[in-house]
Amino acid sequence: MLPDTWRAAWITADPHPDHPHAAPIFRRAWPLDERPTNATLHLSAQGTVNATINGRPVSDARLGPGLSNHAVVARATTDDVTDLVAGADEIVLAADLGRGFYDMHTPEVWEWVNAPWRDTVRMTAELHLTFADGRTEVLVTDDSWRTSTGGTRFDSLYEGEDFDQTLEPAGGREPGFDDSSGTPAVVAGDHPMAGRTHQRLAREVATSGVPLREAMSEPIRVVETITPTWTKLADGHWIGDVGRVVAGWVEVTPLVEGRLEVEVRHGEALDDDGGLICENKFIRTGRFQHDRLVLDGQPWQARHTWKGFRYLEVTGVEVDTDVTVTACVATADVPVTSSFTSDNPTLTWLHQAFVHTVRANLHWVPTDTPTFEKNGWTGDAQVALAAMLARFDLRRHLGSWLDDFLDAQREDGQLPVIIPSAGWGYDTSPCSPAPEWTTLYPVMVDALVNEYELDLWPVHRDGVVAYLRHEIGRLDEDGLAYGILGDYLSPGTMGPPPEDVRIESSILLAHALSVTARALAGSPEADEFEAARGHLVDAINAAFLDRDKGVYSSVALTGVHAERSRSENSDQYRQTPQVLALAHRVVPDDVRSDVLANLVADIEARGDHHNIGCIGGEHFYSLLMCEGHADLALRAATNPTGPSWEVWRAGGHQTLLEMWVEPVRSRAHYFHGAGIRFIEDQLAGLRREAPGWRRFTVAPRPVAGVDSIDLVRAGIRVAWLQADGRLAVDVTVPEGSTATLVMPDGTALPLSAGEHHHEGSLAAAG
Repeated sequence: MLPDTWRAAWITADPHPDHPHAAPIFRRAWPLDERPTNATLHLSAQGTVNATINGRPVSDARLGPGLSNHAVVARATTDDVTDLVAGADEIVLAADLGRGFYDMHTPEVWEWVNAPWRDTVRMTAELHLTFADGRTEVLVTDDSWRTSTGGTRFDSLYEGEDFDQTLEPAGGREPGFDDSSGTPAVVAGDHPMAGRTHQRLAREVATSGVPLREAMSEPIRVVETITPTWTKLADGHWIGDVGRVVAGWVEVTPLVEGRLEVEVRHGEALDDDGGLICENKFIRTGRFQHDRLVLDGQPWQARHTWKGFRYLEVTGVEVDTDVTVTACVATADVPVTSSFTSDNPTLTWLHQAFVHTVRANLHWVPTDTPTFEKNGWTGDAQVALAAMLARFDLRRHLGSWLDDFLDAQREDGQLPVIIPSAGWGYDTSPCSPAPEWTTLYPVMVDALVNEYELDLWPVHRDGVVAYLRHEIGRLDEDGLAYGILGDYLSPGTMGPPPEDVRIESSILLAHALSVTARALAGSPEADEFEAARGHLVDAINAAFLDRDKGVYSSVALTGVHAERSRSENSDQYRQTPQVLALAHRVVPDDVRSDVLANLVADIEARGDHHNIGCIGGEHFYSLLMCEGHADLALRAATNPTGPSWEVWRAGGHQTLLEMWVEPVRSRAHYFHGAGIRFIEDQLAGLRREAPGWRRFTVAPRPVAGVDSIDLVRAGIRVAWLQADGRLAVDVTVPEGSTATLVMPDGTALPLSAGEHHHEGSLAAAG
């Protein structure tokens, strides 16, 4: 917990005259007349920070304290550092600061470089000491601190780092160091947010600058190390393979004495000649994920950047002769709460690939790709939210991100497509408006309330209401929501789909209105949003439903914008509008069977292939299984020709790809894995009946081609084995919960906490 009153100043440093991008080092030493019995460090920075006490890291967390809307708030960490000051006669607190997204200096398309908050990096800290007699003392950042520069001469989250070990001040973080050659720290002036706080899930404390918000999400840590396999291309030129795309950095350890100049580039793919592909069209400097090092006998790890990579290119040295290079996998240390195995290799692979891919994208916020963007795209989490909640404990990570939604919201209720944002992603950006992305906001609030029993509505009610009213207020003349992204990256496309994406925008807005009306039941807002949903559904069906054919058209059939829709969009049959309309109960009952039959026929006509992008993928497999077409769903998932997950597995990928077909950009992009939810909600048949899974149903749905599954979800276990027309089911019910097991033959069994086993016929009753 942060102290109620913040005493420390924000301090910064004037840029080095010859190396303006060098990371500043801040240092302060205090003699101790008496040794403390307890020490707690509260620390925040605008940028990234590595802090030490008497030369030892304050914690194993990296890249803290975290991204935020830096004009509004700074996240702050609290660490017990009693062990670091034990036995010391002097306390030396030192920290070096990287630029992060606060002082981004790399030109890129998302305009971080033009952020309204951009300034020199800065920090604020309080070290609270308690002594044996109960006396307390607070050591703070102020103008008595000294600043200097060290080995990090350049850092960019996109470009990489320059580091020269010979420039590190030897002993500069330890007691006894003479820091008189440094310059005084500069106390930052008052900020427009001085003295203010916000109502957020995480607690805030006012300062002379932006308020401090207690960092709620799990910190970024090194969670795994991997030794690459190496291929020598030429003398001093090596390619390393980590085995899968990961997020993190490398540790380079010299094996010989003396000066070594080493360059390390990071990428996800190799070219036809075995060389590294290391480029990013969104970065306009020509440098990308490229570390340049001068080493002098000591190991090095990146301090202020992370990269996405499977392959490494090392030049200037001989690997395993001059240096060793190890991959350090770094992610927000979010608990993985699920496991899954099956005799079907595609499904077992899919679960592990989804987990690997999401973990590579859990840093300050859930990102889309650890390599190319590092942005918190709302659409990616929109489609994969249910699948992520089934595999991770995300109450802290997503609860923290929801605070960022309020920080990003404009007075009119509008939200950007990436959060946090420096101003890009609102209506004036190339990727907005996109309610099919930003309707994540009410959906995620409701999902976290029900998944974890979090009390979020008091914090987010006003924000959600303002957001939905904004979307309702900009419906077009046909009464439809207008978006420009739609079912992004369907097979063969490099962006939006060929249909009129108003259908997808409108269906997802209708779903968000329904979710919110249910959550706010009994309120005037609930009635308002339920009525708005009804009008929106009527508008969708009026514009797109061809009753005679039993399909949702890809172009508007009626309405003010029908002519434009026909001229701008293809009228080919598209699966995603049918999937969304069926999954979200938009289809009128009298044509539902026709719409479903036409969807099934189209999939079969394509050789058991889907034709869906990221939005359709969430419901595609679950819908088919729920509607009695489980065999078709599995055939599509395991199809040996693309597009399918099986093609990725057979191709040796260990993570999910951004595009279904070549050319593929990111190879660690999770949104095309969103359909994995059919494993839990259909194969295992898990359905939550009460918040926090206090009550749930297990209704397994066996399918030909899968003889066994074993699924664990946050303490719930469902395992089944089918053979000889019989199904054996094992269910574990956690303490505090009850369940109902519904067998395929219709038998319903109440289950209390504990382990249960039941066997029955595979034949459905009746």
